[in-house]
Amino acid sequence: MFKKRWIALLIVFAIVSGTAFAQMGGQLQLGFTLLEGNNIKDEDIMSGGSYGGNVVHEAKYSVVFGDGQGGGRLVWNTTGSMWGWLQWRPSAKFGIKVGSDGDGSWGFPQIAGWGFTGEAKNSVAAFSDYNSSLAMKHRNTGLNYGGFDGAGAYHVAFSFYPTDMVEVHVLSRDMATASELTMRLAKLQLISRIVLEDVGTVRFAFVGEGGLAPNEDGKLDPGSNIGNMFLAFHSTQIVQGLGFEVGLRYNLPRVEEDTFDNINASFGVNYTKDAFNIKLRGGAAFGGKKDGEALDPGVGFHILPNYRVNPNTIVFFHAGIGMDFADETKYQWFVNPYVWVRASEGLRFWAGLQIIDDRPTDPTDFHYGQNRFDWRIPFGFNFYF
Repeated sequence: MFKKRWIALLIVFAIVSGTAFAQMGGQLQLGFTLLEGNNIKDEDIMSGGSYGGNVVHEAKYSVVFGDGQGGGRLVWNTTGSMWGWLQWRPSAKFGIKVGSDGDGSWGFPQIAGWGFTGEAKNSVAAFSDYNSSLAMKHRNTGLNYGGFDGAGAYHVAFSFYPTDMVEVHVLSRDMATASELTMRLAKLQLISRIVLEDVGTVRFAFVGEGGLAPNEDGKLDPGSNIGNMFLAFHSTQIVQGLGFEVGLRYNLPRVEEDTFDNINASFGVNYTKDAFNIKLRGGAAFGGKKDGEALDPGVGFHILPNYRVNPNTIVFFHAGIGMDFADETKYQWFVNPYVWVRASEGLRFWAGLQIIDDRPTDPTDFHYGQNRFDWRIPFGFNFYF
């Protein structure tokens, strides 16, 4: 009930404020598969269809209103969901933000996250960055903190700007579900950003997971997660044309158990020379244990070289692999060349080829033991208005 009232208030505020300083804008992202099949001879080639859950297509319309001192954003997705936020900065030293942000804010991965494939992730990229497949599992696992993000609940953040080079955000997430004060405090998050002049930016976050909130008996639940810590460094200033980032995620031990989640480390690189650009990202999980037993490590690596043929055409070669080192090493790979063509200022077309490792892991599967892979020829477009 409270969430519905908050959304209604946000809509009214957007309409009233919009009469003075609204900026109207939106985007439509669509993609589909022209042909798809696999290398198994007894299975047919299909036409039409979708990406089978690998890519999330969306169409959304957004209204942005306000300026540096106050305002917000309201977003409506054609799937029926709606989210938005309001912000107010009454002074240069302090600000407040409330709401939900499906596109994220204060995020740590400046290279290795959503922007790695950018617009293509909802059109022709082999996997959405939100896919849980093994090929995506470790690709930026040490840099995957998003700050003020998530469209499923509303959050409140207080921001402090002691100098031009330093900012600190105190964030209380999921206000509707974390109704008890102790749970809100246990899920509190601290985010900081420090700019080192002519060097780069350091980011730190502590993310409470609720494990320190007592249960109904006034005790802590054994095995609950206390929280995670993130530390990252990002720079585009040390070497001309080179942007890079490194990050580390450390998960605190679980309550009253000899159990740690994996430690995660990641990197991202973005190098540009004239019409050529290459992006790299990778990550690793290591060092965890459960009840004293070591957890299995894993690694992931992606590469994305691209070349601008002319001002309106770019060709890409996206490829990657993910691996988990259990008793038997598991891996998944993909190869994904595609092309981007700008038809006008607001219209971009995409087309490509996806080849994705799909070897069955279930011994009862008829194709178990075969080196099966799926292939697809996707097509899509992005339209901005």
